[in-house]
Amino acid sequence: MQFIQFIVVVCVAYLANLAGAAFARRVRDRRHLARSFSAGTVIAVAFFIFLPQALMLPGGAHGADQLLPLVGLGFVIALLLDRFGSIALPGREKHASARKHYGHAVLNGAAIGIAYHVSPALSAVVSAALLVHEFSDSADAASLASGGPFPRPVRRTSGVRGACVAAGLAVTYFSGISPRVLSIALAMFGGYFAYLSASDLIPESYHEHPQLLTVAMTFGGAGVMYMLAGLS
Repeated sequence: MQFIQFIVVVCVAYLANLAGAAFARRVRDRRHLARSFSAGTVIAVAFFIFLPQALMLPGGAHGADQLLPLVGLGFVIALLLDRFGSIALPGREKHASARKHYGHAVLNGAAIGIAYHVSPALSAVVSAALLVHEFSDSADAASLASGGPFPRPVRRTSGVRGACVAAGLAVTYFSGISPRVLSIALAMFGGYFAYLSASDLIPESYHEHPQLLTVAMTFGGAGVMYMLAGLS
């Protein structure tokens, strides 16, 4: 059953990337709405799911004095990777952007696996939120491709991103994790997702389209995840 769930998540990740590509190529001037909604789902994962679970996890590293510095550490690591991750791998701006999205996919997969160790229901909610992020990242990349609805570069990129999700998921999903390490991982991923939403997704979605609808989509994504987290 666990392996079947792994395959399902990887296949849905691939389909989410293909769907994002199709969305971007059909409705180019609405890509910011997908990014706005994704910003809401990602910030919800950080503040409504990972951080509360890190504090409440039985046997974990309890106390704000232990966990909040780890949230800050996750935020700082995300900042450093974002600012300097491409220096070690120089290349054209297009390639640097692709590597950034591949890194997001690996960490999205790892976060889904971390959530699975809390509960399968919570992992399903996190999967939904982060696959929305896969959708929006794919929409950004696919808008630059030429050809039909699913040109070969788009199919190839979607496959690579699906493989990246699989790699990150495999590392955490099939590993035994103690409650203390799990709470630390939840806190650090909470900091990472807080950075991703506040410093990347929200500014980029608002930059060219400072509209009320953009903000509403962000709140909508966060609200949907809040309700799903309450039901899990």
